[in-house]
Amino acid sequence: MRDRPSGFANPWLQLALSVGCVFVSELLLKRGASDTANLAQAWSWTGVTGLASPLVWLGIIFVIISFISWLYVLRYIPLTIAFPLSRVVDILVPLGCWFFLGEAISTRRWCGIALVVIGLAVTAKPVARLEERL
Repeated sequence: MRDRPSGFANPWLQLALSVGCVFVSELLLKRGASDTANLAQAWSWTGVTGLASPLVWLGIIFVIISFISWLYVLRYIPLTIAFPLSRVVDILVPLGCWFFLGEAISTRRWCGIALVVIGLAVTAKPVARLEERL
């Protein structure tokens, strides 16, 4: 890895920012799309009616911030490390939907989330060793 900046420019912090922005954007997009869903409108099947929601636009802003942060991360952290670690969003989004949006999570889905946690643990252990050597 290249010499890494510190503080807010730290690529690990930027990775967390990217994941956090994806998490927030998914919740905002879901809420905004649900609030504007109207099956009687001609183009509702496309999802374009969601663009009438300020929450959708805020979600889009978070997607853009995440994208910019992700590009920064890729300058310093190998994709083979950054991408698997970014999948923590696959845990956060269902939990956020359950907690904030009141969506149900089935037993099968909880098992899938547990498998993602195990996969992240397997991925994170070598990363921790790599960081110790740097």
